[in-house]
Formats: sequence, structure tokens, C-alpha cells
Amino acid sequence: MLKNRIRIAIVALLFCACARADCAPGSLVVVVNKANSTESLSMAQLRKLMLGDVRGWPDHRPVNLVARDFSSKVFECVLSLVVRQSVPDYRRYVMNAEFRGEEPMAIQTADSAATAARIVAGSPGAIAIVEVGALPAIAAGVKVVRINGKVPGEAGYPL
Repeated sequence: MLKNRIRIAIVALLFCACARADCAPGSLVVVVNKANSTESLSMAQLRKLMLGDVRGWPDHRPVNLVARDFSSKVFECVLSLVVRQSVPDYRRYVMNAEFRGEEPMAIQTADSAATAARIVAGSPGAIAIVEVGALPAIAAGVKVVRINGKVPGEAGYPL
């Protein structure tokens, strides 16, 4: 019985390690509309935004979450690194908001980093997490937000 539990635990750890290994450190960047005054977020604040626990910015504009398609690798990495949930768990969490007495969270989906950047650029309350490799092409229309005081490429950057 104990051997079976240990085997299951090892398999679970290997599975989790493999899932996280596909999300290269420093591969994601958080972007907001240029009119947004937010310069930095902690990982905890970013998680609260992603979960819909925080629905407004300090300037009282509503948060407009722009997410890559739920089936994309980028979205899986965001959920793994930020929210610490699987795609099915996150969908369930978002859909159950109404049953928890909360207003359902509106999430706009984008099929690419460029589409996400266009949505963010056109909406003062928008936030998206996109691939860092797309940044040179989209940087003119959005603002990069520091995470835990760091930007992509700095030691200790969490995404």
C-alpha cells in the first residue's frame, strides 16, 4: 500500500515537473494599456487579477482580462505559473463565480500576442500575459509591467 502511494506521488511529481518544464523561465511578459498607471505587480496581485478577485485598477477603471486561447501553450503556462491551476480547473473556477454570488468574470480571448496587444492598446483597463518573444513587435502599443519588481531578462523574474 505504501509502495503504491510512493509510486503515485513520484508519477505526480514527474508529471508536474514535465508540465512546468515546457514553460521556460522568462518566457512570458505582462502588458497593460499605456494609460494604465500601474508600473509593477506582485505575483500575488497578478494571481488575484487572473482569478477575478480584483476587478478594478487603482484609478478605478475596470480590469479587462485578455487571455490567449484556452487551448494555447501560453495560456497553460500562465495558469501553471500564475494561477497554479489546470485549464479545466480554471474554467470551472470562472464559471462557478456566479454560484459564489460574484459577478461573472469577462475574459476576452486572443489568438495571438499581436491580437492581445491590439485589444490591450484599445482598452485602458486591459491586461494580458503574452510571449516575451512577441514584445519587439507589440511594444509600441502597450506598456510592460514589472512582476515582483523585475522585467523579463532580469535575474529572479518569475514568469
